[in-house]
Amino acid sequence: MNKRNILLLGFALVAAAQLAVPAWMIVQREWTLHEGHVFKFRTRPIDPSDAFRGRYVWLGLEPSTVHEMKPSALSPDTDQQWGYNQKGFAVLDTDTNGYACVKRLTHLRPVHETAVQVRVSYWGNRNGEAHLQWTGLDRYYMAEGKAPAAETAYRDHNLRTNQTCYVTIRVRGESAVIENLFIDNMPITDWLRLQAPKK
Repeated sequence: MNKRNILLLGFALVAAAQLAVPAWMIVQREWTLHEGHVFKFRTRPIDPSDAFRGRYVWLGLEPSTVHEMKPSALSPDTDQQWGYNQKGFAVLDTDTNGYACVKRLTHLRPVHETAVQVRVSYWGNRNGEAHLQWTGLDRYYMAEGKAPAAETAYRDHNLRTNQTCYVTIRVRGESAVIENLFIDNMPITDWLRLQAPKK
């Protein structure tokens, strides 16, 4: 094989590798959306003065804080101190109202329970309170033409006196994907369509 053919083969392999990574990410996302376990997350009010951020709605997920439990045989590392911005795993459950809640935080991914990777933005050593950042689950992407109206609707319906928003998130293994954003129990696209002026 001559030098030119070796270079062409090397270029083809590099190009294939570069295409394989995003292709695999898309496959993982679609697989999670089809087969992942669904959790319904409450959302919390966000700063209404924060400017619109592009083609997505900026979300604030609940719970934003977790009170740590004492260690158990199931999770002996639960009450270890957390460092600022440290990665961990929120072990998920569902409360009596059907919304997602966090059973506990753990430093290691649990084997037989559903968990989402989070970051601990603050750890209160006295009260064992951890403040969470839901890594990668704070943006709901939409078509550019619909995103500004969705952002406004989300803010208006996510005030402390008018909290009618929630999101559904599918979790499969290490993958967590936002499935939909709801206002008044309606998917955001349906809600916007009903609010659109009649022609």
